Amino acid sequence: MPYLARPPWRCRFVARFLPSVLAACTRRPLQSMRVVIGLACVVVLALLWRDLIATQASTEAAERERIRVEAMVHVRAAAGSIQATIDSFNFVLRSAREAILTGPKSLDVLGRIVTASMAQDIVIQLFHVSEDGFLSYSSLGRAPMNFLGDRAYFRLLAGATEDKLVISDVVLGRLSNKWSIQFARGVRSADGAFKGVVALAVSPDAWVAKLKSFEVGSSDLFAVLGADGAYLMRTLYGGGHYGKYVPPDRPFLQHPEQREGDYVTSGALDGIQRQFSWVRLPSGLIVVMGIGLEEALAPVKALNQRSLLRALLLSSLLVLASAALVIALGRYEKVVEASQEREAHYRSVFDNMAEGIMIVDDHERISGINPAFTAITGYGLDEVVGRSPALLSPSVPGARNLGAIIGRHPAGSWEDDFDGLRWNGETYTGHATLSVVRGADGRMANRIVLLADVTERRRKDEEIWRQANFDVLTGLPNRALMMDRLERMISHARRHPSMVVVLFVDLDRFKPVNDNFGHDTGDLLLCEVARRLEALFRDEDTVARMGGDEFVVLMPRNADKAAVEATATKIVESLSRPFQIGEQSLEISCSVGIARFPDDGDTAAVLLHKADVAMYRAKEMGRATWST
Repeated sequence: MPYLARPPWRCRFVARFLPSVLAACTRRPLQSMRVVIGLACVVVLALLWRDLIATQASTEAAERERIRVEAMVHVRAAAGSIQATIDSFNFVLRSAREAILTGPKSLDVLGRIVTASMAQDIVIQLFHVSEDGFLSYSSLGRAPMNFLGDRAYFRLLAGATEDKLVISDVVLGRLSNKWSIQFARGVRSADGAFKGVVALAVSPDAWVAKLKSFEVGSSDLFAVLGADGAYLMRTLYGGGHYGKYVPPDRPFLQHPEQREGDYVTSGALDGIQRQFSWVRLPSGLIVVMGIGLEEALAPVKALNQRSLLRALLLSSLLVLASAALVIALGRYEKVVEASQEREAHYRSVFDNMAEGIMIVDDHERISGINPAFTAITGYGLDEVVGRSPALLSPSVPGARNLGAIIGRHPAGSWEDDFDGLRWNGETYTGHATLSVVRGADGRMANRIVLLADVTERRRKDEEIWRQANFDVLTGLPNRALMMDRLERMISHARRHPSMVVVLFVDLDRFKPVNDNFGHDTGDLLLCEVARRLEALFRDEDTVARMGGDEFVVLMPRNADKAAVEATATKIVESLSRPFQIGEQSLEISCSVGIARFPDDGDTAAVLLHKADVAMYRAKEMGRATWST
């Protein structure tokens, strides 16, 4: 015998004590109510605090997302401003390079223009370093001999084979003793000979001061980094960052292919957690914006704190009110305990039936109902007692009225559907089972009617029937329903000698529509074809879709050959007109095959085959036509 593991102790506890607990609840419902109130208080408090915590978490998450978006918006704006400034520097350098090749006077004129037009607190000077590495010109005026050929930007441009803008790290001026960033371009003569470097010296301190307008709070951080992560500018903690690098785990260093992104981390100097967003400029510089989360989230956290205090107050009031109610119920229990015991056995199977129950007396008046009846019809006991069951059905001609049905079966059993009407005026499909209860003398005492709402069941039955008989795409009868109708038409034509016409319609040039515009467009076109075909025929005719691009029309009518051929011509003309599907104007045509009962066949299968053969004959004749 296989080993059976013992159930967990919780299951054993519940199995042992649950019956006694339920029995106690049945014997003393007020005591149960006190327990329920206590449990309800606990549940309400649990839900209250769960929702409060979830709401606060959701609010903080939404605020963090807003801060992330705000940081990205600000860093993009700052990046745009920086890039625009770099573009202006680049334009000045290109102009200065042309001036150098023209002559010293041109460079001097340009230097004065640059000095006058550009912000002097940002641009320190425009200068030229000749090919020997010595300073040959400065917009600040004559300066002592200064060798700059050992600067990294000079060496890079001297050996460069392409014309590019070089942005240096922050360097300390040897004569000015000031920090600056060099924006430099190489100067080459027409024959390609290296003629030195022209550069703009830019003050990072002055520049970053103008960029502080993009910050939001006092703990926010704005920085511009080189492609290798070297600090060029930073708004907080002065210039102590010059010559230093950000940690190598930053995402813009780990993923150089990305153009922008964001992350959250704590500052190495101040430990402040910030939401960072960054943008990589075309020049390779990286613009970083960090919003201090503690400061930015302070309003939300304060709001959450106030919500916590309100929740504490509300919880205290709820506990006090629940305790007072439990005490009052305990006192009241002693007064009504006897009455509650007598009511313990009230309502039996009658109340627990899943079907609605209605008791009708011998005068065809309602004398009793159960709760399921109310759930189905919406009527309470006081609203139906003494009234006719006819009120449960709509008073319209043709309706299957429940009261009339009961009246037609005074002494027998009956079961069928009826048209139901709820208390609120809503209609439904009901199913009723009628049975008779007789007294000891054999005479009918009353009738019992079981009611059920079968609306959804009947709807599903109808849906299944429709799916089995109609085309899902066009809503037309499908092949199965078409064949059934054709067989019925033929049977009728045999009994009452008449004609049945079968038109087999196949679309021409439909495949290119699917190939060129997609199957969705093709499906819409098929729906439009179905609508045009339906518009050409009477209600007693049948327009069906066989599948794909094939349609069949059935006409139970006596018509001469010319009339049938005229109908086929109308089909060809109608389907040859352009179709407007969305923005596309589509042109197709069709080929129509004609077969008639009894001339071309005496069964549905033979007629359909003859019409199909005639359709292919029409295609061989050049399409957009018909054939018999």
